Amino acid sequence: RLIVHVPLIVPPGCALRVGAETREWREGEALIFDDSFEHEAWNRSDAPRVVLIFEIWRPELNEQERRAVTNMYEAIHAFAPS
Repeated sequence: RLIVHVPLIVPPGCALRVGAETREWREGEALIFDDSFEHEAWNRSDAPRVVLIFEIWRPELNEQERRAVTNMYEAIHAFAPS
């Protein structure tokens, strides 16, 4: 799966790091990343940040692989709910 961030309200000082790459959010510009890589996001301002977040399938996965990934994430969430 891939994670999509669509920044809606972005004060200065907000960014996302995936692996060794850091990107500042820009309102209305989507960032897509694989969250199996180490990642972190921050808001270093005093103002609220609003980001629409959703998941999409990696295009190279077939239906059987998608089911396997779904089962894996369901097992992870059942073991350690967030």
